[in-house]
Amino acid sequence: MVTQPPCADEVVIEHAKKLKAIGHPVRLRLLCLIERQEDPCVSDLWKCLKQPQPVISQHLAILKQSGIVSAEVHRTRRVYSISDAFIKSVIRSIVDTIPNIGDPVADAPLIGKPLA
Repeated sequence: MVTQPPCADEVVIEHAKKLKAIGHPVRLRLLCLIERQEDPCVSDLWKCLKQPQPVISQHLAILKQSGIVSAEVHRTRRVYSISDAFIKSVIRSIVDTIPNIGDPVADAPLIGKPLA
Protein backbone atom coordinates (compact mmCIF):
# COMPACT_ATOMS: atom_id res chain seq x y z
CA MET A 1 0.00 0.00 0.00
CA VAL A 2 1.44 3.33 -1.09
CA THR A 3 0.52 6.28 1.10
CA GLN A 4 0.14 9.70 -0.39
CA PRO A 5 2.15 12.51 1.16
CA PRO A 6 0.04 15.04 3.10
CA CYS A 7 -0.78 18.39 1.59
CA ALA A 8 2.03 20.90 1.80
CA ASP A 9 1.89 23.01 4.95
CA GLU A 10 1.87 26.26 2.98
CA VAL A 11 -1.21 25.16 1.02
CA VAL A 12 -3.06 23.95 4.09
CA ILE A 13 -2.28 27.12 6.07
CA GLU A 14 -3.36 29.39 3.21
CA HIS A 15 -6.65 27.54 2.71
CA ALA A 16 -7.29 27.47 6.47
CA LYS A 17 -6.92 31.28 6.62
CA LYS A 18 -9.37 31.72 3.77
CA LEU A 19 -11.88 29.29 5.28
CA LYS A 20 -11.62 31.08 8.62
CA ALA A 21 -12.31 34.42 6.90
CA ILE A 22 -15.53 33.08 5.34
CA GLY A 23 -16.55 31.17 8.48
CA HIS A 24 -19.00 33.79 9.76
CA PRO A 25 -22.63 33.25 8.64
CA VAL A 26 -23.01 36.88 7.50
CA ARG A 27 -19.88 36.57 5.34
CA LEU A 28 -21.12 33.33 3.81
CA ARG A 29 -24.44 34.98 3.00
CA LEU A 30 -22.61 37.97 1.52
CA LEU A 31 -20.51 35.72 -0.69
CA CYS A 32 -23.56 33.75 -1.83
CA LEU A 33 -25.31 36.99 -2.77
CA ILE A 34 -22.24 38.31 -4.57
CA GLU A 35 -22.06 35.05 -6.52
CA ARG A 36 -25.77 35.06 -7.40
CA GLN A 37 -26.31 38.74 -8.19
CA GLU A 38 -25.15 40.70 -11.17
CA ASP A 39 -23.05 43.71 -10.10
CA PRO A 40 -23.97 43.76 -6.38
CA CYS A 41 -23.12 46.91 -4.46
CA VAL A 42 -23.15 47.54 -0.69
CA SER A 43 -26.69 48.92 -0.65
CA ASP A 44 -27.97 45.83 -2.51
CA LEU A 45 -26.21 43.57 -0.03
CA TRP A 46 -27.33 45.19 3.22
CA LYS A 47 -30.91 45.52 1.99
CA CYS A 48 -31.02 41.84 1.01
CA LEU A 49 -29.51 40.65 4.27
CA LYS A 50 -31.53 43.10 6.38
CA GLN A 51 -28.39 44.15 8.24
CA PRO A 52 -27.18 47.68 8.96
CA GLN A 53 -24.86 49.07 6.30
CA PRO A 54 -21.91 49.43 8.73
CA VAL A 55 -22.16 45.72 9.63
CA ILE A 56 -22.04 44.70 5.97
CA SER A 57 -19.17 47.10 5.30
CA GLN A 58 -17.15 45.62 8.17
CA HIS A 59 -17.66 42.08 6.87
CA LEU A 60 -16.77 43.17 3.33
CA ALA A 61 -13.60 44.80 4.67
CA ILE A 62 -12.54 41.49 6.25
CA LEU A 63 -13.19 39.68 2.97
CA LYS A 64 -11.24 42.32 1.03
CA GLN A 65 -8.28 42.20 3.44
CA SER A 66 -8.20 38.42 3.02
CA GLY A 67 -8.08 38.80 -0.78
CA ILE A 68 -11.40 37.01 -1.18
CA VAL A 69 -13.44 39.81 -2.73
CA SER A 70 -12.55 42.83 -4.79
CA ALA A 71 -14.45 46.02 -5.49
CA GLU A 72 -14.67 47.96 -8.69
CA VAL A 73 -16.20 51.42 -9.08
CA HIS A 74 -19.00 51.67 -11.66
CA ARG A 75 -20.05 55.32 -11.82
CA THR A 76 -21.43 55.98 -8.32
CA ARG A 77 -21.51 52.35 -7.19
CA ARG A 78 -18.82 50.10 -5.74
CA VAL A 79 -19.52 46.65 -7.18
CA TYR A 80 -18.18 43.50 -5.49
CA SER A 81 -17.00 40.21 -6.94
CA ILE A 82 -15.31 37.09 -5.60
CA SER A 83 -11.67 37.29 -6.67
CA ASP A 84 -10.30 34.11 -5.07
CA ALA A 85 -10.77 31.01 -7.25
CA PHE A 86 -10.73 28.57 -4.31
CA ILE A 87 -13.40 30.49 -2.39
CA LYS A 88 -15.42 31.03 -5.56
CA SER A 89 -15.60 27.25 -6.05
CA VAL A 90 -16.62 26.74 -2.40
CA ILE A 91 -19.37 29.38 -2.68
CA ARG A 92 -20.49 27.99 -6.04
CA SER A 93 -20.93 24.60 -4.34
CA ILE A 94 -23.07 26.20 -1.65
CA VAL A 95 -25.14 28.22 -4.13
CA ASP A 96 -25.74 25.09 -6.19
CA THR A 97 -27.51 23.51 -3.18
CA ILE A 98 -29.99 26.41 -2.88
CA PRO A 99 -33.25 25.84 -4.76
CA ASN A 100 -33.60 28.39 -7.55
CA ILE A 101 -37.03 29.63 -6.54
CA GLY A 102 -36.79 32.99 -8.23
CA ASP A 103 -34.95 36.24 -7.91
CA PRO A 104 -31.71 35.96 -5.87
CA VAL A 105 -32.54 39.22 -4.12
CA ALA A 106 -35.93 37.94 -3.01
CA ASP A 107 -34.43 34.60 -1.96
CA ALA A 108 -31.61 36.13 0.11
CA PRO A 109 -33.11 35.14 3.49
CA LEU A 110 -32.82 31.48 2.42
CA ILE A 111 -29.07 31.66 2.04
CA GLY A 112 -27.24 29.91 4.82
CA LYS A 113 -30.37 28.38 6.36
CA PRO A 114 -31.21 24.66 6.36
CA LEU A 115 -33.20 23.54 3.35
CA ALA A 116 -35.54 21.29 5.37
